[in-house]
Amino acid sequence: MKFSLFATAAIAALGNTHAHGNTHAHAENSWEVVSDAQLPKPVSDHSSTFIPADAAAGTKAGIYIAGGCDSPNGNTYVDADGLLLDFFLCESISDDLHVFDADTMTFATSSAPLPRARYRHAAVHAQGKLWLVGGRTIPDDTIIPEVDVYDPATDSWSTVGTIPDGFVTSDNGAFANADGSTIYVMGGYNQNYFAPDALTTTFSFETKAALANNADKDLAVTKRADLLTGRGDIHAVSSQDGNTAFVAGGYAGMCQPLTSAEVYDMDSDQWTSAGDLLKARGDGAMVEAAGTIFAIGGEVNHPDQCATPELVPPLSHQSLAVNDVEALEYGVGQAEWSDVADIPEFRFRFSAASWPATGVAYAFGGQTSFDESCKCFPTTTEITAIDSGILLGGSVSASTNTVSAGTSASGRTLVLRVALAAIALAMVY
Repeated sequence: MKFSLFATAAIAALGNTHAHGNTHAHAENSWEVVSDAQLPKPVSDHSSTFIPADAAAGTKAGIYIAGGCDSPNGNTYVDADGLLLDFFLCESISDDLHVFDADTMTFATSSAPLPRARYRHAAVHAQGKLWLVGGRTIPDDTIIPEVDVYDPATDSWSTVGTIPDGFVTSDNGAFANADGSTIYVMGGYNQNYFAPDALTTTFSFETKAALANNADKDLAVTKRADLLTGRGDIHAVSSQDGNTAFVAGGYAGMCQPLTSAEVYDMDSDQWTSAGDLLKARGDGAMVEAAGTIFAIGGEVNHPDQCATPELVPPLSHQSLAVNDVEALEYGVGQAEWSDVADIPEFRFRFSAASWPATGVAYAFGGQTSFDESCKCFPTTTEITAIDSGILLGGSVSASTNTVSAGTSASGRTLVLRVALAAIALAMVY
């Protein structure tokens, strides 16, 4: 593949702790900013997707980071003269594709840009390829109907068709079934965002048919069961066996962040409740690791954001970061979310993906606290490692994998110890 390398540094070894109760004791160092390691450029509102190695195609495993808001100023204040509320807007979006290798702790940037810059989209791995669905443009703020597909084996993109009118969406979730033959898309917003509410729509399309489709034609989509609650500003994640998928939080409408979570059964085409988060949130990252779903961070409006004008908070408080990580151990009875970690910094609008070989989730980029000098929430290049074994109180044992994370710029060899599949079983209620 044609890549330009960006070396990164490794992360320090992480310890272990046990936790008890619905709110777990928060482990120290469970939110580890990777020192000396950075994204190639600051970005938020992007996607991060793990794609496994393919020996036949000669490709390595990687986390693929696509698109996003790449303005250094992130969301910048706009004085909307004549409108009811002022707002924040990203001024530039990316057509870059970065690839992170957690085995070597290095980045690469593809020489093939996205066919079109996009942000606030969903990304899915299916058939050994990366699929981008939904999202928006800048400055027109229109929804992108084209579905773009990246093939790691050829380092190239293709456009396989468009989502039909009536199904286009942004700020949506997406996932694939176990064999990658079907991609499902759910929720999000229509062109007018809350008009009047977030979408309940779920639809699917077949990947084999899409790859054979003409780029300028609509894809053949199948309407599926609606979400129980309309929600946008969401991410979705599949279970380990690929038979179910989860979505949690999001926004139902303007200033209406959600606590509810849902699980979709692909065989029965049915959404059911997956319990309630302890904190409402939208724009939170979600990952699956070792039989557990993690809802990581997110944001909410200030309670007075949609109040009468005299009560609207200052700019610095109009978006509030949700500073915790919640976990749901699925398939073990009643769905119950637990608070397992604090996020000790103001950071939101990042994306995350787990590295299955180790159970470590990596959060990439995002936006930081309000900067008065630019009246903005600046984007960041920060990368964070979140060890699911530490969060769930897993212990290092025979089922633990020890991975050399390489040598940092200072020459130190670092080792990351993480628990694998058995760690979820160590969660004690």
